[in-house]
Amino acid sequence: MEKMKERVVMLGDAIIAIIITIMVLDLPIKLNQSGNIELELLFRSVGIYFISFCFVGNFWYQTAQVFNLVNKIKNKDFVVYMILMFFLSLVPAFTRLLIEDTNREIVLMYGLLTFIVTIFLQILLNSLEQQINEEKKVKDGVQRKIRFKHRGTFIFRIFLLVLAYFYPKLGLVVYLGLPIFGFLQNIVTHEEDIYVDQMNDEQRKYYFQSQSQPWDNGFQKYAALLRSSMNNAQGAQKDPEWWHQFNHQWQSEVDRKITEIDQELAKTDDPSQKQYLNHKKEKLENQRKQIDDYARMISDKHQRPRESKEG
Repeated sequence: MEKMKERVVMLGDAIIAIIITIMVLDLPIKLNQSGNIELELLFRSVGIYFISFCFVGNFWYQTAQVFNLVNKIKNKDFVVYMILMFFLSLVPAFTRLLIEDTNREIVLMYGLLTFIVTIFLQILLNSLEQQINEEKKVKDGVQRKIRFKHRGTFIFRIFLLVLAYFYPKLGLVVYLGLPIFGFLQNIVTHEEDIYVDQMNDEQRKYYFQSQSQPWDNGFQKYAALLRSSMNNAQGAQKDPEWWHQFNHQWQSEVDRKITEIDQELAKTDDPSQKQYLNHKKEKLENQRKQIDDYARMISDKHQRPRESKEG
């Protein structure tokens, strides 16, 4: 079965390479009456090609990430993958139409094609990720995050189709910008997964309690993860600043809970309730100690390379 998986992946890679090649060959490079290249048409064509390139590249990246984590590809997944490849192979033709004209019908057709590709991609990813969850016992927080992402993608694509119908120019702008954002989002998601894998159970539980953590500003979190991913390798392990901010907010959350327990202890005279609260407080204090120890370890790791360089 592993050989079957390898052959399916190789077939998909070959099809994607051909799709990208066809899109390049379809780029219209024309000369005007003076014998000069029509730069406006060229730049517009290259821009639309770049967007389609990112769209196909995102597809390859997402499937490659999941295929790497499964041991075999089931028959139903193979069928979905082939249907997906059929619709993906239509991207060059619709990209050429988009280059030639951007009226409502063409924008809507391009949007409908990307919507169909996205739906079949979500079906494939859902099936493969379910297989991964069964084999590797993926944490509930990670599973919820994946399901939320897939639902959000579906709803947004429906909204985008409606937008493209009533406001084709605005819809085109969104369609052109979406693959670039998706490309960056894949990088950020992969980097975030590296961080989450390094967390213990308590850290994961805290992290997934609020997706705005470990920063109050979602854009700040996104930018930091993107910056970290641009490091040479294993950015999550080379960015002590990320862990410093994460531990700082986790520490604040633990301190807040301890304060609440102290207030409850001051109000109650029930011995069993006091015992229960003291037990909770003890667990939180252990967490606080873990935070301090972990922050110290990260700081020491960061200091050693710096001292060796200075020496």
